[in-house]
Amino acid sequence: MSQQTAPEAPKTNPETIAALERLVPRSRQLVISGVTLIVLGTAAITILAISNVVSLVPIGLILLFGAFFEIGIGHHARAENGPVTPWLKSGMLLGFVGLCTVTAPLIPSILFTILTGTALMAAGWMRLRATSFTPLQKKSAVVPVTASLSVLIGVLLITRWSGDNITATGNLLALELIATGWGLVGLGQTLNRYRRN
Repeated sequence: MSQQTAPEAPKTNPETIAALERLVPRSRQLVISGVTLIVLGTAAITILAISNVVSLVPIGLILLFGAFFEIGIGHHARAENGPVTPWLKSGMLLGFVGLCTVTAPLIPSILFTILTGTALMAAGWMRLRATSFTPLQKKSAVVPVTASLSVLIGVLLITRWSGDNITATGNLLALELIATGWGLVGLGQTLNRYRRN
């Protein structure tokens, strides 16, 4: 006689769930922050398209500005003296990418792509884990999809898919900012629905 085992409960992380609970009152701010990052990412692509002098420095400054948004969200989600939240870690990694991008002219191109690609993969993985260990993942597919896109962009940079093409690299970094923005919009809308239920 075969023994039937009870289905496993979905994995949850109590600390991440508590952090999400603290973000519920700020769901509208998450959406506004996400839309701002989408606009900034689109502006970065526009700069690359119309500028006569192609440079990654403006893209790096925009990435740093975007990192402040995500760090702020991670700070609001963190309990007093509590562990660092995934969004805070992800924001710090995005800030590191911004710093590397601003100083790109001083860094060998292969080192630049390895550093930025690894940081973006780690940031995407943080966001992906944060959503996969919470019951909110079933309510929005946007957050895990955009987190996976960040990982993919990191892989493309590490494998030097764009080579030494500054425009292609800049567009990948701008696309990362847009993906981060869409992820925040998705998270904000999910938390807003959760608050109303």
